Amino acid sequence: MKQLAVSFNSADGVEFQHDNLIKELSKGIYRKAIFHVFSGIEDTAEILKVTSKLKEDFPGTIIVGTLSAGEICDGHIPPKGISASVLLFENAGVDLIKCVNVKGNEKASGEKIVKEASKIKDVKAVEILLPGTEFDTQIILDELSKLGDDIAVFGGYSGGHNLEESKHFIFDGDGIDYDAIYAIVYSGKDLHINVDKSAGWEKLGMPFKITKADGNRLVEIDNNPAVEVYEKYLKITDRDSFAEETFEFPLAAWQDNEELLRHTITVEDDGTLVLAGYVSEGMDVYLSYGNPDSVINMVNNRLIAMEEFSPEAILLYSCSVRKAFWEDFAEIEIKPFEDIAPVSGFYTWGEVMRNQDNNKLYEYNITMLSIGMREGDKKKNESRGHKVDDSVLSGQSSLLKRLTKLVAATTGELQKAYSEQKEINEKLRRMADYDALTDIYNRRKIEEMVVRRLNETAANNSVASLIMVDVDHFKYINDAYGHRTGDTVLHELASILKQEVKGCGGNLGRWGGEEFFFVIPGMDKNAAYDFAESLRKKVENAKFTDIDGLTISLGVLETDGKDQGQEDYTKVDNALYEAKAKGRNMTVVA
Repeated sequence: MKQLAVSFNSADGVEFQHDNLIKELSKGIYRKAIFHVFSGIEDTAEILKVTSKLKEDFPGTIIVGTLSAGEICDGHIPPKGISASVLLFENAGVDLIKCVNVKGNEKASGEKIVKEASKIKDVKAVEILLPGTEFDTQIILDELSKLGDDIAVFGGYSGGHNLEESKHFIFDGDGIDYDAIYAIVYSGKDLHINVDKSAGWEKLGMPFKITKADGNRLVEIDNNPAVEVYEKYLKITDRDSFAEETFEFPLAAWQDNEELLRHTITVEDDGTLVLAGYVSEGMDVYLSYGNPDSVINMVNNRLIAMEEFSPEAILLYSCSVRKAFWEDFAEIEIKPFEDIAPVSGFYTWGEVMRNQDNNKLYEYNITMLSIGMREGDKKKNESRGHKVDDSVLSGQSSLLKRLTKLVAATTGELQKAYSEQKEINEKLRRMADYDALTDIYNRRKIEEMVVRRLNETAANNSVASLIMVDVDHFKYINDAYGHRTGDTVLHELASILKQEVKGCGGNLGRWGGEEFFFVIPGMDKNAAYDFAESLRKKVENAKFTDIDGLTISLGVLETDGKDQGQEDYTKVDNALYEAKAKGRNMTVVA
């Protein structure tokens, strides 16, 4: 296979290199070809001139394109214009699956791509081009996760050079699309595709909790308007230029142990942040910052893997925020790829990639996807150790590197202290809620859980059962075997009770001394009696350390939770007392 790329400032420049391309195609060795057109020019008439010319000169060739925030051609970033590249395959197949009218039909669109791709033999990868986040992309990605496990998925969102303007569209040989998805399917036994991502942004400070979100709208963080995290900690208050002011400090969220960076596109009047990517309630989120050393190290690691893969062509789909972050030095992380194989691509408004560990698709921001392709076996080239040349960084960029090292060190110390404090707090919480001997709820906590469960029972017009347990002749065990053995017996008994209560969705606590207390929602007195009896028999047949045997007595009470109070505890306690008075080792229902 082979990749040829060209850039030009207007549609008139499309003639350039046509002769070379026609000459290459005339060799007759290529089975399939696909053009990628990346346009920094928003003039759709100019774009259609380009696609029409390509369609006329290369009939039958697939043409796809997107509005871009920067064009990558031959490992460089040319002046704002139009960049076109063609992938030529000798044996591999390339097919275009096009979904239109996607908004409101996201699930059907995803299903169509999966269905059509499954008809193609030896699929190796599916490339996705999307116009933006105007529709619910998460539904689509969830459907695409159903593609075969060995199929790589990658792609990007369209968007122009101006980060303050949300203009998005994609296009093909037939026209411009604002509500469509293109899925390019690459297939072939001898086709090899290697996809991975590079980020490098690092957490800053302590985590926050997303408490309200709707897709890509982050409404509240820690129950406060989301915008306050930037206003309070970074003193960024100018909402008219908010995206430009905050792109260097995106939010870092986690899903399935996958880091998802999110930068802000706009701020709504109520303080809601509109993000370039979805978030969900319950996610932990951090402010983050770009550390040049970390970014470069990740790219260098990717270069090692790419060189080992030995591609014949490379696509780079990189976030526009990375380009803005590097400013005049943006080419330093893309140039080394050109030394491995011909490079083309674009700067996106968001990236899509499949995680090969769990096969799910995720939306990324501030990430560079590098896609290597080749037909046939690896070329036996000597390793040249390609890496980013950061010696060009000087002035403010050099100062930034030193400052980020300082921030990384202090943030690391702060996060370590936070982690240690969190661990201490967890220990204190357990001490406050759990009985030290039996490792089940203590009296205070089980009473709290009883109130909570009975309130739920009353609200649901249901029933619940309270069960009190007392160890028979426990004083004799302490007197005959010693208090240490008594403690061991209580611990072992609590383990049995905990396992049984867990299976029926109840809560268990130590009531005091050798007494235990259950609350089991949704269980009436008949079921509770059967449960208590099975528990009694299990304890009676169990083996305990250093004693010959153990029995328990149980009292049971059914309640609707509407008239809570000391009377409930008195009733179940009286039932337990009756069981003991009648000879112990039995269950009595109040």
